[in-house]
Amino acid sequence: MGRNRRLSRRVADAAFGEIRRQLTYKTRRRGTRLIVADRWYPSSKTCSRCGAVKTKLPLSMRVFECDNCGLVLGRDANAGHNLVALAARTTGTAVAGDLDLAKAKSKPRGADRKTRTTRPRRKAGTGRAGGAIPGPRAGKETGDRQQDTGAQLAL
Repeated sequence: MGRNRRLSRRVADAAFGEIRRQLTYKTRRRGTRLIVADRWYPSSKTCSRCGAVKTKLPLSMRVFECDNCGLVLGRDANAGHNLVALAARTTGTAVAGDLDLAKAKSKPRGADRKTRTTRPRRKAGTGRAGGAIPGPRAGKETGDRQQDTGAQLAL
């Protein structure tokens, strides 16, 4: 795809490396596995019914036609069937992210799951050495600049 003038820019913009990095850490966090097909795995060139592999299949051919068994299927649908079969061979199930039911734990998802752990709040007077001495900015405005409350502006 990098050699095709029309596709190369779009493939570079898609940032597949970033997508894979995010999928990797998210599947680890959820306790599942990510199955990655080999870069040269011929998913769209292989017949999903009989397994025959075509040597040449240009990108302009959007329909896969098997010469051996006569299967006619959309190229992307055929590749999808082959990738599901690859995942089934790898995991033993038909879904790529499945775990064994004996190992699977119920995990909270969505709004009830915290994204960060929070630190416990400190009690008043225990945060600094000396106890009750306030910090240098206590009682003043916080922001980019501190205002001098004693000086008045004259026009």
